[in-house]
Amino acid sequence: MQILFDVGGIFLTTFLVSLFTPIFWIVLFLILMQYRRVAAMEVKLYGRPLNKIGRQMLISIGLGLPGGLFAGVILLFLGLSLEQIGLYFVWPVALLLLLINPRYLCFSYAGGIVAVAVLAFRHLLLPLAPGLAAYSVIESLLQIHIPALLVLIGLLHLVEAVLIYFGGHLGSSPLYLKRESGVVVGAFSLQRFWPLPLVALMVAVVAQSEIAGVSMPQWWPVLKSTLQPGEGQSLQYMLIPVAAGLGYADLALTSTPRERSAFSAKWLALYSVILLAVAIAAEYWPLLVVPGVFFAPLGHELLILYGNKREEKAAPRYGQEAEGVQLMLVIPDSAAAEAGLVTDDLICRVNGNPVSNSTELLQAIEESYFLVLLEGKRDSDQFSHVLKKKLAETGKADTSFTPGEQESFVHNPLHRSAALGMIPVPAADSHVYAEIRKPDPLGRLKELPNRLKYFFLKFMR
Repeated sequence: MQILFDVGGIFLTTFLVSLFTPIFWIVLFLILMQYRRVAAMEVKLYGRPLNKIGRQMLISIGLGLPGGLFAGVILLFLGLSLEQIGLYFVWPVALLLLLINPRYLCFSYAGGIVAVAVLAFRHLLLPLAPGLAAYSVIESLLQIHIPALLVLIGLLHLVEAVLIYFGGHLGSSPLYLKRESGVVVGAFSLQRFWPLPLVALMVAVVAQSEIAGVSMPQWWPVLKSTLQPGEGQSLQYMLIPVAAGLGYADLALTSTPRERSAFSAKWLALYSVILLAVAIAAEYWPLLVVPGVFFAPLGHELLILYGNKREEKAAPRYGQEAEGVQLMLVIPDSAAAEAGLVTDDLICRVNGNPVSNSTELLQAIEESYFLVLLEGKRDSDQFSHVLKKKLAETGKADTSFTPGEQESFVHNPLHRSAALGMIPVPAADSHVYAEIRKPDPLGRLKELPNRLKYFFLKFMR
């Protein structure tokens, strides 16, 4: 019990220190930039940000702190030290994959490639060319402990699954998408980022007379270090503060953002648990290393392909209804929210006149004066609310329309609906939409010379 108190005290102190390290604040800054990018996209689409950046950051930090604490406890329990996982090989591979496709910026792909390289050198290349081991890069590559690398991949994805389940749906942005059939439907872009303050282990070989700190039990660490102390030497483990960042990007097309994030989280958690089990078992049964190495990237890719195929086959959640217009989103503290409208309401009539799509809905509101009577259905109940077209907030766009503002209405329908505080399901033939295009795997690599030339010329000026 005394060991728990001693180790726990050191662990919590190191965790608090990690909150003030430069790397943690760099991660926070990068996350801030991502949310600013999302907000800029919302301003372009709707004329205003739908999600406040400050609130996005607070949610991310509030979920990231317990996520990092949980990951640090598991890392400590397993005894996973940083030098065993070869981050100096994984990160360059991850950045190279980023140039091919942003979604490949993931440890499951980069770590899988590095692990395959380790196996290839150990069992194929070195027996044929033993002299390769003399190169320092190859020597460092061979020191990577594959089970430890797989554990790190599985653990980070498990933490990500938990964060996605509890917060992946928050701050989602509505979109209008044109499907391959030519029909425009509604969807939600899910983008979340979390900073993770972590407590990691470093291990070094020291003389037994220099050993200091807390004596750990005989069974620890679960994952043994690849370092082998000599006579009169021992391994000294040290806790150090580090930080990491996790991100989640998805598209809710056939389900609500909450349903989509819960689906992704459950399957990602299953993948993580299987990978963790195989990685820990490989520490004791080395033959399991090979299936674990291939499961890390291939299992993750199959997970994504399955989710995408499921989205393509199912009916869209936010398609044009036979009767009325469904509201994809009601913005908090807006005119629509003050009128009593809520997300998923079905508006059937405006001032007593029936509407069948978003174009008719916005047109009817456009042609109305300051007070608009909206009638419709909420679940199985009928509702009737009065919408005040002039927003109460000062400094925001004036939404008191007068008949004849057709040019503004035609060119900025999403700006108008957002100004009212409601994003309706698009009309099937809407002229405002985005399209999903399959990326060229080598497109970014082809652009790299031009980008380097641009930066070089800019620097020379």
